[in-house]
Amino acid sequence: MVLFEDMKGKNVIVTGGSRGIGAATVDLFARNGANVAFNYNKNFRASDQLKNSLSKTGVKIFFDECDVSDYQEVQRFFERSTENLGHIHILVNNAGIWEYGKIDEMSVDEWRRTVQINLDSVYYFTHLVTRQMKANQTKGNIVNIASTAGQRGEALHSHYAATKGAIISLTKSLASELGPSGIRVNCVAPGWVSTDMSAKAIAEQGEQIISGIPLGFIPEAKDIAYPILFLASDAARAITGEIFNVNAGNVLCG
Repeated sequence: MVLFEDMKGKNVIVTGGSRGIGAATVDLFARNGANVAFNYNKNFRASDQLKNSLSKTGVKIFFDECDVSDYQEVQRFFERSTENLGHIHILVNNAGIWEYGKIDEMSVDEWRRTVQINLDSVYYFTHLVTRQMKANQTKGNIVNIASTAGQRGEALHSHYAATKGAIISLTKSLASELGPSGIRVNCVAPGWVSTDMSAKAIAEQGEQIISGIPLGFIPEAKDIAYPILFLASDAARAITGEIFNVNAGNVLCG
């Protein structure tokens, strides 16, 4: 389904694009005419299946393995993406992990792993993409994926919440910094989303979770992908620095 004609011919990077919100975002951008590069960490099969499912769209799809916590790997992935697609117009910083951890039991390695994947990767990709956008005088778009946990905190997931709160602050900072260069920076903050990352928790606590959601359902990955597409489109040309909450009313933030 084509929603935004202005996406045709745009080149997009989606981090963590092999599953969940990332895969839904790759799919939606491609079906709206954008060329998309995305990385995977371990799941080659899912990545290849996603690319094959988009073979009839006529757009370019490139994917490659990349550990987003490693700057050198990110550099290589970025270079290969631009070699295959051309210069980048849109970056979606989606890659992330959500792991359980009591603060008094969490190891230093567990803390650092979450920070490196969830937050450092956003800096790595944004650093490289904005440098290219400025060099090419591209009026680009960056959409970061945070979480309601970054706004209200989340017990037993403090490392996750801390990274998502930082992404929200980074979004607002970069919106002011990059606006004069014609680069918009926004953020989508999901709540509960039905993906494989949250599948176990939803299976165990589904009724309790739904009871706290005014709309009475847990959003799916595509429910997050649509706002991402909107924020990256010309329809949102006057929006920057925004934290777009998508959680079926579960967390009502100003």
